[in-house]
Amino acid sequence: MSEENIEKPDLIDQATLDKDKRVEQSSQNIKRRFKILIQELLIFFRELLALKDETDYEQTRTGIIRDVTFRGPTVYILICSIIIASVGLNLNSPAVIIGAMLIAPLMGPILGVGLAFGTNDSPLLGKALKNFGVMVTISLFTSTLYFLLTPLVEYQPEILARTTPTTLDILVAIFGGIAGVVAGSRKEKSNVIPGVAIATALMPPLCTSGFGLATGNWHFFLGAFYLFMLNSIFICGATIVGVRFLGFPLKKLINKQRERKVRNWMAAIMIIMIFPSFWIFYGVVKESWFKSHADKFVKEVIKMKGARLVDTKFIYADTVPSIELFMIGVEIPDDTIKKWQNQMAGYGLENSHLDVYGIGESNKDPDFEILSGKLKETIQADVVKQFYSFSQEEIQSHEKQIEFLQNELLKLRPRDVKMVNLAKEMKIQFENLERISYADAIESDFGNKIDTIPTILVKWRNGINNNQLKKDEIKIQKIMQLRLELDTVRVIQY
Repeated sequence: MSEENIEKPDLIDQATLDKDKRVEQSSQNIKRRFKILIQELLIFFRELLALKDETDYEQTRTGIIRDVTFRGPTVYILICSIIIASVGLNLNSPAVIIGAMLIAPLMGPILGVGLAFGTNDSPLLGKALKNFGVMVTISLFTSTLYFLLTPLVEYQPEILARTTPTTLDILVAIFGGIAGVVAGSRKEKSNVIPGVAIATALMPPLCTSGFGLATGNWHFFLGAFYLFMLNSIFICGATIVGVRFLGFPLKKLINKQRERKVRNWMAAIMIIMIFPSFWIFYGVVKESWFKSHADKFVKEVIKMKGARLVDTKFIYADTVPSIELFMIGVEIPDDTIKKWQNQMAGYGLENSHLDVYGIGESNKDPDFEILSGKLKETIQADVVKQFYSFSQEEIQSHEKQIEFLQNELLKLRPRDVKMVNLAKEMKIQFENLERISYADAIESDFGNKIDTIPTILVKWRNGINNNQLKKDEIKIQKIMQLRLELDTVRVIQY
């Protein structure tokens, strides 16, 4: 027993050692496999995001430099695209504007400036800036001339949309520029560049600037031109980053101080251009926030028995935004309006002003007559618009029905003329025929099938042999099929 007791602890220690060894080996295997997995993932993402291997430096540089120059055909294409875009803005047609952006050669000088900055190419920079100025001058002159000559000078939504640039436009320009330089540097070209031209929308702001000059609206001109310059500068900046990231060959500058100075100027210009867009974007966000909360406040709070809300206006201002309510029905008591005003704080509108215009029988103030007139105009306009829309649908429906019936009449008219002559012919050939009629009979099998069958109704004199009648009816059937050009004709005796 004592020997067994001595050997037993030794066996336990050996089993523990073997178990610890297996655990350590498993741990080492897991670490080794995890390390291999990480390495494979890094290789996968490196290959997935690889750009430099497929970059054609020389061809890309040659292509950008070729598109920088504005001369000959390029000028005519630019003028045509400017006129097309101006017409699109005039007609408020996004499709026409997109078409103009696709054919406009605006990206060349901007990418040229970015390439010049990115590769320290001073001669190319001077050439690109010169052609950029030529491009802007031609575009402004053409669009201004168009809007001076056109009789249409309405402020269309497509024009208004180009006058308030925001920080979001910067994001479009940056990522558009990156996409443009990456796509342009590939050995196999794609359709990304036209997409960049549409996304960054360089053409419409230039045309809107021309509209502002033609109409003397400096707010439009400055806002649209600022949007154009904002897009141009940040496309250029994105091109610089892309060129440096892709490793385009740099030209050595003898004057290092000049290179540093150029970079500082470029950075300063970008910062200066960014600040107004941030301010405008902040204003747009505040206005959007105000309108959404005001709309929620009106929907949830403005309710009163006997009164109806017919129109609402949300007027945003930096100082005191206001909500205007136009109501009809019973007069709105002052305590109800005060109650509504007190509830505005719950919607974050404590600094906003609430104006309630009620048009009821008790309102004798002359101002209410003016408001009543405005409200009536609004209601009448809505009614006329709805009536016009409904009438147009009805007219189109009736026009289709009339056209269908006219076509049917045109089909039947020659047949009617033929039937007059055929009736005379039938009387000559069949002396015993007293009366003949023709009609399209609608036949049903009491199921889903309904068919239209041309039918001839004949009436014979009394005392005629039945066999003779059957022969004559077969003859009539064949004559009718031939004369009326029908595949099937049914002859029925009555």
